[in-house]
Amino acid sequence: MRILVAPNAFKNSINASETGQIIQNTWLKVRPTDTIIVKPMADGGDGFAQIVGEEKNGEKITVSTKNALGRKHQGYYYKVNNATAIVDLASNCGMQTLAEGHQDALKANTEGLGITIKKAIEDGCKEIIIGLGGSASTDFGLGAIHALGAKFMSDNNEIIIPNGGNLHLIKRIDISALNETIHDIRFFMAIDVENLLLGEKGAAAVFAPQKGASVTEVKHLNENLSAIAKVTQNITLKDTTTLVGGGAAGGTAAGLWAYLDAEPMNGSQFMMKVMGLKNEIEKADLVITSEGCLDQQSLDGKIPCAIAEYGNQFYVPTICFVGSNILNFEDEHPFFSIFSINQRFDSIEKAIQKTKYNLENTTFQVAKIFHLSKNKADQEF
Repeated sequence: MRILVAPNAFKNSINASETGQIIQNTWLKVRPTDTIIVKPMADGGDGFAQIVGEEKNGEKITVSTKNALGRKHQGYYYKVNNATAIVDLASNCGMQTLAEGHQDALKANTEGLGITIKKAIEDGCKEIIIGLGGSASTDFGLGAIHALGAKFMSDNNEIIIPNGGNLHLIKRIDISALNETIHDIRFFMAIDVENLLLGEKGAAAVFAPQKGASVTEVKHLNENLSAIAKVTQNITLKDTTTLVGGGAAGGTAAGLWAYLDAEPMNGSQFMMKVMGLKNEIEKADLVITSEGCLDQQSLDGKIPCAIAEYGNQFYVPTICFVGSNILNFEDEHPFFSIFSINQRFDSIEKAIQKTKYNLENTTFQVAKIFHLSKNKADQEF
């Protein structure tokens, strides 16, 4: 069999590259004659810059930046062909930059992302590709816009460093220095969701609780996003509330679109193209992917589903290893089969600690099923 392993990361545990290596090594213990191609994946969040940068033989540039709460942090971007920067929010100021239990939905911002983007521009990059996902903030991306030169002021002309909790205080914005910084720079952003900025399926309502926001804080954040959207429209003439995917990364997609003229891209489709995945799927007998938590949100453009949907077009089955499967068995999804790697009733903390072992065990058991009748399995798949 020819097997394509195209895994997503198990968040807060093992990254996509490690996941792929574990699946490959374990599978070959059972079926050593199979051909396995490993293509780590990320649709905009954790690992996006590293995976794309390494695939394109880019140079990793370390940047002294800030995490989501303004503390010193070592971020990075990848420089490709001396002209393109591949950067992701997650590694510069996302959830992964904060210790467990230290999230603050109101104080967090994206300044760290802007610092890294500015360094890339100073290094001569004329094209910036930004992966949006894994964010810890709901600041409309204004922390990043601030780092790139914009000045945000209150009614009393007091300077405001934007975060999720103070967007409603911003009444005036000076973008003259920002425009000088980004002159002749093209921006693209890989987005992994279709959520709008506001409302029941907006940036605050859907994603802020994952960042530690209470019910009251979610309401406050949504109101703040609404307020800053109005101010932004007066300045840029862009209605950010209608942008499909504008709710990505706490509204960062909307803010970057408005102030940087950043072009939205479907993160899954971009990654599949960069990694040459469609060609590999067509040649495969089986595809294996992975996801930390599989739920209804996963079905809205997340990369494991995009992979499975393309596989179905060529009658190539895709199986998905997951940490948690919240879908009901009768829910429609594109996978041939879904396997939860957690086979014991453990706390989330223990399950995360045992991800590597659980993935090895599940891969081993699934490979044995295919090995029961090798010729028959090969013929069917």
